Order: sequence, then structure tokens, then C-alpha cells
Amino acid sequence: MTSVIRLGSVVEHGVGGPETGAINLIYTSMLNEFGQGCYRYIGINQIGEELNEFVMKEAAKTIYVNIRYPVYRDFESKSTGEKNRIRLDVIHAALVRIAEYDRKFDVQVLELIKEKILEKDFSFEFVCKSFVFKKKAGRIAKVVLQPEINKFNYYVVIEDAGKTIRRLLMYVGLTDTIYVSDLFSEGKWKSENEIVITGKLNEVEISVFVSEGEIRFKNLTSYAKPPYFEMMRADISEEDRAKAHQDWRHSLPPAVTAIIRKADN
Repeated sequence: MTSVIRLGSVVEHGVGGPETGAINLIYTSMLNEFGQGCYRYIGINQIGEELNEFVMKEAAKTIYVNIRYPVYRDFESKSTGEKNRIRLDVIHAALVRIAEYDRKFDVQVLELIKEKILEKDFSFEFVCKSFVFKKKAGRIAKVVLQPEINKFNYYVVIEDAGKTIRRLLMYVGLTDTIYVSDLFSEGKWKSENEIVITGKLNEVEISVFVSEGEIRFKNLTSYAKPPYFEMMRADISEEDRAKAHQDWRHSLPPAVTAIIRKADN
């Protein structure tokens, strides 16, 4: 679930920022689906007239692209669809430039990828984790990610013999996947009707009750709200996020906190 592509910008009103998370992930998945997974990392940077365009390979599977692309002064006020299409154009132009540089990409395939993303109107879903109930063949719980421009929606989808019997919204997260393994990496079926989902940080137990169509959250920390779980949410106020960040830093070992404090300074 890691994005190979990282789209950024060094111009005012540019295409970079947190909103790129969805298109980064979508395009990465399409590269893999179409057999174009040539790189571990592709850094794409929208530049202005004062900088030079270039393609630079840092290692065998790491490459960076500076690409000049028109700046829209009203970019921030454009619709979600318009922003998505502009960002897709920038990524596509950058990868075509890479194809001209070392020919690892097939330009015709890149065109097909662009067409498919537009055809699906940037609406994709990805399975992050699957948990099989071994006592009943065909019963599976999946953590499914639906990326949007300003949030990542995580659903628990329960399937029985290939048919979806429950789909429940579990979490609305920030536009990245760095926290998935920390929050949703483990799943333990307690019965045919209940699965408990946890993560590496062990901050929260998420109990999913299939028959009732209900999700319950159990805070495993000593804080009023689990710090990291709250900090990575997209559906809270900035005040609540600041409090969660404060609690998260407080929860870290002193040596780690000192390193973070030094980096901030």
C-alpha cells in the first residue's frame, strides 16, 4: 500500500500538498496492474520558469523529475474533478519524460493508464488486509481503502462465499498510508460473528459485529483518547489534532521525544 509516486510542487498555487495522496496511490496501483512497476520511488516536482527541467536517476530504481507545467492561480478554488485531472496530467507528462530518458516505461501503456483513471473518474478501492475465518470456509474480513482527495476512507468488508454481507465505515484517515500497519495490521476472529482488528501500536481494539452491523472501539491507552489513532484522523478539528499530537509526543520514550524536539528546532 505504499505509493511509489510522490507529486510535489515548488510554485505558488502548485499541484503539491496533502491532496496528492489519492492520485499518488491510484497511479501507483495502475503502474503495477499494467506491468510498469519499474521503480521503487518516482519524485515528480512541478517547477516554474526560474528552474530547469531535468530527469535524474539517483539509483537503479529511484528517479526524480522536474517538470514545467502551467500554474493556475485559482487552483485552490477549482473543483475536485478539475484538480484531479490537472494532477493526472502532471504525472502523465512526467512519466512520458522518464520514458524518453531511459525507456523503461511504455508510452502507449501510460496512455492506457491515463484513460482508465479518467474512465473510472478517480474512483478506486484497495484491499489493505484480509483476515480469513478458518472455521468457516469463505468467510473473510477485509480492510478496504477508498482514497479521496481530502481523506482516506477505510471500510471493513465482510464476505461470505464471495458475497459481501457487511460493509462498514471504520476510519476516516489522512491522505497517506503510513499508519495502516500501526492501526489495522492484525485481525482475530473471536467467533463467526465477531472479529477484532488491532495494529502494531496496540492503541485501539476495533470489534466488528457482523450480524448487528456494528463497530465498537476500545481505547487501550492511558489517555482519554488514543493519541496516534486520533492524530491520523481526517475528521477531527485542528484543536483536537493538536491535543492528540501533544499526547502522542508525551507517550514516546524520552530519547525519541528529544530527537523530535531537536528536529523541530
